Amino acid sequence: MCPACRARYRETPPARIAREVAQPSVTQPTAPEASRQSEQREDRLKKALGELPRGEYATGRIAKAAGLNHDKALVRLQQLQAAGEVRQVGNRWSTEPALTDLEGAFDRLQARTSNLRIVRDRTPVS
Repeated sequence: MCPACRARYRETPPARIAREVAQPSVTQPTAPEASRQSEQREDRLKKALGELPRGEYATGRIAKAAGLNHDKALVRLQQLQAAGEVRQVGNRWSTEPALTDLEGAFDRLQARTSNLRIVRDRTPVS
């Protein structure tokens, strides 16, 4: 100890130094613990997808909800797509089940006819 510390604490060291000596050394996690941590991260993405209302979402929104960065979330979403749990619609991800042929045809028809305006012949009012 320096002379100033010796004057202040006399022969007993400050509590901070005593705690540092008493702490055991920190070991690196073993392989099973490391794999368990990666499984927890994967579950965060599934949990976030379950909490979001059904619909289509961008990768960034899903990543933010899961607390992952964009690249990790994208890789995980691609894995979930291969497993059939999500599907990619353009550049977005959907948790909804795939449409049947009939539902898809109705959606396309609705998309094409949404701008139509019905014009009726009127009789002139005099």
